[in-house]
Amino acid sequence: MTRKAALAAVFIFASGCRNPFSPGNPSLRDLLDAAEEITIDGRRLTLETYLWRDFMPGVGSGGGPLLALVRVTAVDRLPFPSAVDADRLWIVRQDAVWEKELSETINESPHQLSKMARDGPRWGPSVYVDVIVRVVHITGKRYLLRASHQLIGAAY
Repeated sequence: MTRKAALAAVFIFASGCRNPFSPGNPSLRDLLDAAEEITIDGRRLTLETYLWRDFMPGVGSGGGPLLALVRVTAVDRLPFPSAVDADRLWIVRQDAVWEKELSETINESPHQLSKMARDGPRWGPSVYVDVIVRVVHITGKRYLLRASHQLIGAAY
């Protein structure tokens, strides 16, 4: 492999797993300092996660990329506030960061906002990460909400 090709491969790998922390994006310290519970309009919200990689037959050797299901949960178990959404996800493993836009709202429970992020890095399974979600209020105010020490599982 030529030096240019090797550098290109390193850049492509790094760009998929690290957040460049461009202006306006939170720093690694901001992400790791995010609260594990936030209060918006008097409602307490926490974060639950389900992280896994698919190793079922037909996926290919080495398994599929990381999938992340995140649930922003209203602690009082009342219907989730309609003025609140979640739009971005960061998963931190040591000093590597994967950033992804959240999509695919999944209506599982009336007191939770559930969303997916797909095509993540091939970390794990059986490793622990911190998961941070950006929660946004209809007024434009933004919050970072964290779930620490989350296990990446596997589907076999």
